[in-house]
Amino acid sequence: MSHDRRRPISVADEDDEPGAACGRALANWIDGERRARLIVTRDLDVLWLNEAARALRDDGEAFEVCDGRLTPRSPIISSLVAAARPEEAGCAVVPGEGGRHWVAWAREVCGPPDVLIGLTLQRARSEIRFQALIENHLLTPSEGRIIEMLLAGVETGRIAQTLDISIETLRTHLKHAYQKLGVRSRGELFAEALSFIGP
Repeated sequence: MSHDRRRPISVADEDDEPGAACGRALANWIDGERRARLIVTRDLDVLWLNEAARALRDDGEAFEVCDGRLTPRSPIISSLVAAARPEEAGCAVVPGEGGRHWVAWAREVCGPPDVLIGLTLQRARSEIRFQALIENHLLTPSEGRIIEMLLAGVETGRIAQTLDISIETLRTHLKHAYQKLGVRSRGELFAEALSFIGP
């Protein structure tokens, strides 16, 4: 059978059912993704993992799956899944073992009544440092260090303790850094910073 060369062969031209061929192609495409991708419920029940996520699960560095539930090594992943919305992917830098870091994205991919969250994990190629972000916004060394620690998931109390400054001094640095970055919240900070690392 000859096809018109001006139009591409569509799935409907094949002997197979259109939806089945498209479904297989989509599954192969997603499963072949290098980043770990999972579909989970808000309660962290795992419904699907791609090949990269299965390898990561077997490695056990970022998470485990016990009795069908995701057990992340960091509570940051649980918080990210709980806060996921359909509008845009939430993102966080997650500390791993041996000083390594992970970048995690979570987005609501199916709404009520069966809310499902798409979770993507990618190991950072090296220690994540947002030097370009810091330099572009003219942050002071103290402001830059505080922002990097926030992005690495360190709590504000621990940041103040590590830098040996008071909570009030930390708040002042954060206020100035947020003004320079043009953000008003930690969520906006992550969105700004993680434009350097796309999902």
